[in-house]
Amino acid sequence: MTGGGPGFDIYAHLARRPDASATCPLCGGVGGVVPNAELGTVCRLCGGPRITMPEGAALDDAAKAGLRKADAARKTRATFRALGVIGAVGTAFGVLISLPILFFSFLGALLTLLFISGPALAIGFFARARAQAKTKEIVEALDSAWSAATAELIRAGKVRNAADLAKILGVDAARAQELVTLATVDAEIGVAGAPSLRVDTGSTLPPDPRFAELEAKAAAEAQAEAEASAALEAHEQATERTK
Repeated sequence: MTGGGPGFDIYAHLARRPDASATCPLCGGVGGVVPNAELGTVCRLCGGPRITMPEGAALDDAAKAGLRKADAARKTRATFRALGVIGAVGTAFGVLISLPILFFSFLGALLTLLFISGPALAIGFFARARAQAKTKEIVEALDSAWSAATAELIRAGKVRNAADLAKILGVDAARAQELVTLATVDAEIGVAGAPSLRVDTGSTLPPDPRFAELEAKAAAEAQAEAEASAALEAHEQATERTK
């Protein structure tokens, strides 16, 4: 769609014409992204977390679900933070009201403080705890979304190692290495929606202790299953002999 006369391109200010990968999965707008210290990159229009994919690649359902979950947690956290501010103001108000009463009655000041500041303080602590829980939920959802996006890029053949990922997604080398590791671990342990990945590790991915832990756990489980199967078989054979 164009406007403003023949030859006028409304997308001329963008690096490329928008496609599915350039559209915000949260608001559906095409407004670009800006860096964010916590969320990585966010949409210029709605402020929600975004992952900008290169041309020819798009976020899969798992990545979009992770971004939506992170955005919902972000908005809920903002509500709890506002509630925490209200609790802090209520606590301060109770203290302020109690101070003049203290000159006339200690008990009256104490009761005033308890009735006003007590509930407000409880609300403040509750809101703080819920906000911290939502912060953790945001981190987990974002890791899931970025891991899914990384897996999609690897599956599409656009990323072979952490250096490729850092260049395509615009993240630093440490974050790129972490994302490749997350995507590979998800594929190894069979997370739903995670594709089978082949990553050119080269010298860019040093051994990760999580792999050794997963392998040891898998080996222990396999050994336990084998021992249980052998014990069951021996029991069945002994039962057959006694008949």
